[in-house]
Amino acid sequence: MKLTKHIALRYIGMTSIVLIISVPVFYFILQRIMWNNIDEDLQSQRHWIENQLQKTSPENFVSFNNNILIRRGQFSKNERLSTEKLYVSYDNEIVPYRIIEFNTTANGEKYAVRIQKSLIESEDILRAIVTMQLSVLLILLAVLVLINRNLNHNVWKPFYKTLDALKKYRIDRDEFINLPNVPINELNDLNQSLNELTKHNREIFTAQKEFTENASHELQTPLAIIQSNLDLLWQTSPLSKEQANLIQNLTENNIRISNLNKSLLLLAKIDNKQFTDVKPVDIALLTEKIMSRFCESFVQSNITLSQQTSLSATVFADETLMEILISNLISNTLRYTPTNGTVDINITHDSFKIGNTAINSKPLDSRKLFRRFQKQGESTKNSIGVGLEICRRICIQYGFDIQYKFSEGKHWFEVKF
Repeated sequence: MKLTKHIALRYIGMTSIVLIISVPVFYFILQRIMWNNIDEDLQSQRHWIENQLQKTSPENFVSFNNNILIRRGQFSKNERLSTEKLYVSYDNEIVPYRIIEFNTTANGEKYAVRIQKSLIESEDILRAIVTMQLSVLLILLAVLVLINRNLNHNVWKPFYKTLDALKKYRIDRDEFINLPNVPINELNDLNQSLNELTKHNREIFTAQKEFTENASHELQTPLAIIQSNLDLLWQTSPLSKEQANLIQNLTENNIRISNLNKSLLLLAKIDNKQFTDVKPVDIALLTEKIMSRFCESFVQSNITLSQQTSLSATVFADETLMEILISNLISNTLRYTPTNGTVDINITHDSFKIGNTAINSKPLDSRKLFRRFQKQGESTKNSIGVGLEICRRICIQYGFDIQYKFSEGKHWFEVKF
């Protein structure tokens, strides 16, 4: 729900509640005020009639309307004030009246007096006032709706432009967001803060990218030189067994450092989102291409491969990253599969699943499995410990879900696209 709609619903909702409550409350308050005024008028007439009865008898009392009735006798109650509806013959309608009945004594005689006053004019005035109030509140409600629409189209327009610019902004592109100044102070401050923030982030991103590129070049060169010199040492003579062991150890560690450097730089590039060549990638075709490079390793280890493809998944991603993802999972199975073991690959329209026979028939520690530099078992002694971390980062970038399960003596890794 948009913020403007969220606010508008509360404004209109509260106005509607006030409208529903205030109109009847206002009506009954006005009604009570009018009845109080009429009651005061009836009391005034009562005092006047009591005074007149002291001066003359009821037969001589002149009443110019039928609203004052006097008879000898007494009411059951000394005084009663009520509202009744009476039929008026000359208007042929039922009219509400405010009535006071009381007993009085004049010149030794007891009298029952009834005074009544029509409420129809008061009711008409009351309805007119309530109708006017209701009209004003409805107009106020309509004005609130119009104000909200005006706010949505004018006041919030710069905000939506800013939001749209942020959605389209990519830090890996050679451009700045450059949000303009707006007349609203709060939105203008927001735009200026976003301009500074994106500029600062762009500078950091550029610096990290340059560091990655420079580190890749600067580190690989001396490592290549070291490897070249180690190769030359192998060719020198005489070469003792102790020297050969030292050279072998240096060669293995140099290769290890080189691979670690490449992996860490790859992780940095993934985090910096430097792989932007997104296109459709057929997982089945890519898997066949990768498996052609691992065939010899499978044969040497006497590992049986079983591959099933029901309907190949096609994902939109950088093909290089997808190749790294699948290659790492396949190479991981080689390290964990014993000689004469089996590897199963299942590809569906929305997943890539690979399983291999466990060496010790024990599950791996899933808490450490996708963490950097975490290795499990002797079979990983030559691993640098970042392969599954790279897989996890690739999956995070594209919103994939990678899971590990141990079932029926096999390790299973599944990537759900």
